[in-house]
Amino acid sequence: MRFTLDMKLKDIMSSNPKTAEAMQELGLHCLGCAFSVNETLANAAQMHNLDPNVLLEKVNSVEQGEMSAEAAAKAQPAGGILQMDKKTYSIAPHIPAGVATPEILRKIADVSEKYHAQAIKVTSAQRIAIVGLKPEDVPKIWDELGMDPGHAVGLCVRSVKVCPGDTFCKRGLQETLSLGMEIDKRYHGMQLPSKFKIGVAGCPNKCTDSASVDLGLMGTSKGYHLYVGGNGGVKPRPGNILLENLQREQVLSVMDAVISYYKENAKPQERIGRLIDRIGIDGLREFAEQTKH
Repeated sequence: MRFTLDMKLKDIMSSNPKTAEAMQELGLHCLGCAFSVNETLANAAQMHNLDPNVLLEKVNSVEQGEMSAEAAAKAQPAGGILQMDKKTYSIAPHIPAGVATPEILRKIADVSEKYHAQAIKVTSAQRIAIVGLKPEDVPKIWDELGMDPGHAVGLCVRSVKVCPGDTFCKRGLQETLSLGMEIDKRYHGMQLPSKFKIGVAGCPNKCTDSASVDLGLMGTSKGYHLYVGGNGGVKPRPGNILLENLQREQVLSVMDAVISYYKENAKPQERIGRLIDRIGIDGLREFAEQTKH
């Protein structure tokens, strides 16, 4: 069987487990990651700055066989993210809307201490990462935590960033916490053409970067403004205001429309901002407008 660049890593390894060793030789150490194995060979090449044709030739040249014990040991444990030292891993339990209970904090502290984590890091995406873990300990830690992994990598919706809104913040103009948790439950981990970030802010201060992520909400005195197309990275892009002063009951249906339009029209690896740059925003706005009523 000849592999192609549009095949997923998990399908390649399922067809010929021995290809894992070839991919590891080129620097793909994330082959146990539930997120990464769903990427295509072309995506993996891009993420690891590899020539896709070299990677393709490498996996196609491997003789049929089983994955060696050494390769299996090097494979990234599920839910783990390889660190700079190429030996240890971090994990990021999913904390919807960044709201943690004392019980969750105790669990994270207990397993971090028990398994000698190098650090506990509050991330910019409102997760709490446990850093510097041995690969053999990662599955045990997930079992003891009893929590789901936060989607920190891969072509999917990442953890939704949510501010306190008018529940706690004196500047909040709209409710954000229950809405943000509903948005997170609805979209977190959803597979999309590229990574996709969402921010929910209760006022124009936009503390959750709602104007610089793929899809953002900003509370006003009259409702919620909806931003689309923002991103950071090497080529940062500010978001565009798509619709203004949406009411609470309109928000989810409009977000559904935006994401549906994006899935239908984007190229692989194309952020929604680049899609807008390529085909314009009018079609997206018209499509979203139809769901407001």
